[in-house]
Amino acid sequence: MLVHHPKRAALLAYLAAALPRGAHRRDTLLALFWPESDASRARAALNQALYVLRAALGEKAFTPRADGEVGLNGDVVSCDAAAFEAALDSGRPGDALALYRGDLLAGFYVEDAPEFERWVERERARLRERASEGAWALAEEKAAAGDPLEAERWARRAADLVPADETVARRLMTFLDALGDRAAAIRAYQAYARTLAQEYELEPSAETQALAATIRDREPAAPVMRSPKLTPLTPGPAARIVRRRLLPILLVAAAVAGALGYSVVTRLRRAAAASRVPRVLVLPFQNLGPAEDAYFADGITDEITARLATVKGLSILGGQAALRYKGTAKSPREMSEEVGADYVLQGTVSWQRARHGPGRVRVRPQLIKAREETQAWAAVLDEDMNTTELFALLSGITRRVVDELHVTLDVSQAQRLSVIPTGSLEAYDYYLRGRTFVRGAWSASNNRGAIELLERAVERDSTFALAYAWLSIAHTNAEWLHSLGVHHFQQAKEAAERALTVDSQLPDAYRALGHYYYACCQDYQRALSYLEIGHARRPGDSQMVMFIGNVHKRAGRWDEAIRYYEEAASLDPGWQTPLLNLSQVQLWVRRYEQAERTSMRALALEPRDAFAYTIWGSVPLLRDGDLVTAGRIVQEAAAVSDGYDGMRLPFYLELLQRRYKTAVQRLSSRLGPVDTGDDWLVNDQVRTAVVSRLLGDSVAARAHFDSARIELDQRLVEFARSPQMQNWLRSGLAVCYAGLGRRTAALEQAAKVVASDPPAVDAISGPAALQDVALAYVMLGDRAAALDVIERLLSIPARFSPRLLQLDPLWDPLRGDPRFERLARGRS
Repeated sequence: MLVHHPKRAALLAYLAAALPRGAHRRDTLLALFWPESDASRARAALNQALYVLRAALGEKAFTPRADGEVGLNGDVVSCDAAAFEAALDSGRPGDALALYRGDLLAGFYVEDAPEFERWVERERARLRERASEGAWALAEEKAAAGDPLEAERWARRAADLVPADETVARRLMTFLDALGDRAAAIRAYQAYARTLAQEYELEPSAETQALAATIRDREPAAPVMRSPKLTPLTPGPAARIVRRRLLPILLVAAAVAGALGYSVVTRLRRAAAASRVPRVLVLPFQNLGPAEDAYFADGITDEITARLATVKGLSILGGQAALRYKGTAKSPREMSEEVGADYVLQGTVSWQRARHGPGRVRVRPQLIKAREETQAWAAVLDEDMNTTELFALLSGITRRVVDELHVTLDVSQAQRLSVIPTGSLEAYDYYLRGRTFVRGAWSASNNRGAIELLERAVERDSTFALAYAWLSIAHTNAEWLHSLGVHHFQQAKEAAERALTVDSQLPDAYRALGHYYYACCQDYQRALSYLEIGHARRPGDSQMVMFIGNVHKRAGRWDEAIRYYEEAASLDPGWQTPLLNLSQVQLWVRRYEQAERTSMRALALEPRDAFAYTIWGSVPLLRDGDLVTAGRIVQEAAAVSDGYDGMRLPFYLELLQRRYKTAVQRLSSRLGPVDTGDDWLVNDQVRTAVVSRLLGDSVAARAHFDSARIELDQRLVEFARSPQMQNWLRSGLAVCYAGLGRRTAALEQAAKVVASDPPAVDAISGPAALQDVALAYVMLGDRAAALDVIERLLSIPARFSPRLLQLDPLWDPLRGDPRFERLARGRS
């Protein structure tokens, strides 16, 4: 009921969370939620909303109040934001932080209620600051209790909650130094300095540099021993050392912060505005024609965005960042504050169809200075609907924007702005319709629809390079994402090469070839060469940048991957996919706090994303062996995520808790028999087989191992050109043969995998292949070989940790071995 009426949900949230707690005046609620309505309509709307809430929650949910007030009964309706603050106020920061899962009402938006949106933004900032202070309180509590490891973890979380504040950076440095970890304090300074340089082209203030120099140059004190979690009844020597060192340093830091007298955020924003290239948010142009013409307005927006993205002197925001504001009531200034835009380009599109012939197209673009909310340029452009006039119109819009922003074009850029991709209006129409399928959900039916329409486009115009490029991407995805047949890879290559033959400068064609070599053959060097050419021709293309990050990730160039993912996320702040890839890299390189934070950023953009939940849930598991927290995250995913049935983490959590029958029940075939190439145990047949083995059901285990073997043998032929998939499939076969008692065949497959050095072939899926090989050795009774592989896994980036070794029943045959026990304790 509330899902379809966000204003009612917003009213409930406000009544539960707004300060002061208790009753709220009706006139305040009217101003918040119905500011544009006349008094009688606003009151009627409020009464209707309250009636629906009472019907949904029960009469007891509301406290009896005078006619002018409305209040919720806190004994009936609980609110995590209120409980969070209550826990902080009563001195229970640990309980409070357990309730804090991210920003208040993240991703929630209500139309026509600007005051409510402003209240939400203020509350988000206030609660974030309170969470930070709670984390600091926990950090100091852990330090005083003689647990510097936990103290450091909470201090870092406190700093991460308010990352743009220089006073917080100094506080973290002094705290880490007081714990006796001078190197960590210097690393914190270097990370902050790097952030300033990359994002704002600034250096830390003189005060911060002086503090870093003091920490760096001081003679190191005796280190505080990092010990397991302890809660002594009385503070021990380590706690007294921390207290003696921490108090004077924090007092000095507080004095410096007071002398500074302002947050670094303001300084950063001013400097960034003065130094960076103009940042333009291109909003989806509004369709003023029939609803069925929406694809045409979207196509116009895409065309303008793509042309502007070729201009090196501009930073263009489009994609998901722009789609967030489709139909929004937010002002340009509010959008500017959220995504850092200097200008907003918006407009309307109307295709005025004629009874005979295509008719005319009218476009009304408007360029707005975002912070001042003043118009920089506007026009009404009305042309006959033919390709020459249409593309001249689009070229004129992009050139006028470039001129207004005083950006100089070189010859090649000017030529790209004036390009006419096709002379056939019918071909262009099919292309635009096909793009709507490409932009839609990643489903097999959408993929087939895109291919069909794009093929019609190139049939109408065999020189339509842009359509060929997108046809190539659709064919690549057909096999890569949906396993619709390997012949699609060949068709993808042919379409991309045809696009380059027609237009050797087309960025989309280079992106298509890069995507093909990445997905088809794991030829990462060749993929990178094409993508870098495309990036040079269209530097503002966030998808191109993310694809480059993907190549670096698979090649194990972790820092480069992180850099490109962060750039892609900056180019399109509303797009969660770069953040998902970034969180995956952070998990593999064991930067667990960063992975957790990034996955939650992705969930704020798309609250149902199963992959983000998988990364988030993996953090407490890999870092702490915390099955309870991981289980809570999985339960949340089960309630909200459309992709929950395809998640493997629920299976592994049951396996790690040795609930074998429940583990099998968690398996599903939603993603197909072979999944992503990144997970271990390869497919659900193998997973069922190993669990049957743990249950002592040798007959069922053999049946599932044999079924998996047949399928994996078939897939080896299908993926003959993919070294990554060859390793992954062979590692699964090694497990199957070991389970079937075929020792020679198992060792042969394992030897082939190990000889190929899987992490060097693919840094993401390679460790999973090694993990399978280690399991095969365990099943064959070859302890030394298994431990060799496990030791290597712990020494390279991987979704693998000592905590998993301690928990996973599949490694039980190794327990008691001194070498295994040493590795399980995190010692090499």
